[in-house]
Amino acid sequence: MSDVSRQINWRRSVYVIVMCALAGHAWAANDEFATVDGERITAQEYRLAVQSGIKKRFYHGTIPEDKLRQFREEVGQQLVDRVLLVKEAARRNVRADARVVEAQLHEYQSRLKKNDKHIVTTEMQAGLRHFLEEENQMQQLERIIKTVTAPEEPVVMAYYRQHPELFTTPERIHASIILLKVDPAAGAAAWNAAQQEAQQIVTRLRKGAGFAELARIHSGDESASKGGDLGFIHAGMLAEPAQQALSKLQSAQISEPVMLLQGVAVLRLEEREAPKLNEFKTVAARARELWQRNRAQTAWREFIEGLRKRADIHINTTLYRET
Repeated sequence: MSDVSRQINWRRSVYVIVMCALAGHAWAANDEFATVDGERITAQEYRLAVQSGIKKRFYHGTIPEDKLRQFREEVGQQLVDRVLLVKEAARRNVRADARVVEAQLHEYQSRLKKNDKHIVTTEMQAGLRHFLEEENQMQQLERIIKTVTAPEEPVVMAYYRQHPELFTTPERIHASIILLKVDPAAGAAAWNAAQQEAQQIVTRLRKGAGFAELARIHSGDESASKGGDLGFIHAGMLAEPAQQALSKLQSAQISEPVMLLQGVAVLRLEEREAPKLNEFKTVAARARELWQRNRAQTAWREFIEGLRKRADIHINTTLYRET
């Protein structure tokens, strides 16, 4: 191993110690997760990254084993990619922004100092500073790779034609509502009474009563002052039961009472607008932006894949099966 690699490994080990302190762990940095072109990633660094990531992604409860295995592999790949990107940034002489690094370092130091159990040593500060410098270098490298030349109009037009779904205004419906509000915590008697009242309103409407008039009298929705008129809405703007009820209606038809979280609703479909492909001239700017974004993401993915193919990588996959 070169002197440079030894120095990087030492600094990474110091960083692991700092992060363990922040996370309340006391792991020793001695066993190995992977080597990347001879550079070592410790198992402790890997385990800490997994634990930190689990708290952010799976905070809601138990994790299925297949998803946990997939997540562990994802974390391992990210650590390997980090080494590759840091090396590439150094090869390209990409330098860290000192002002950004200093601000981040100050924030981490403040967090450590608030925890009386941990002493912020000079060695820990040096390791953390180096880690933050690498983070900044990688961010700059990503911006470089993702910078793509603005496309000419024929390229944008071709993208527009290949992806019409991206430039199509989805179906819209014009609907009205009469909402008989019920407290979600109310008992069955209150809900049954609201449903019976809603059924009576449906009967009156089908006999010719005015929807707007009944909405102003009975509805607890904010649209009541407008005769229950919700205007034009896209799919997903209403609760699923209301959306399903409206999907079965033709123009001017009235729904049966619909149970919602806020109460019992009666709906009327006023009008339905079919999906419409927007003209190129009205979406050209968006098409150009989407093309550039897609090209940038593709360039970044291909760049990382190229780094992986050229590297000598060995991973201790047994750690993916840890419990």
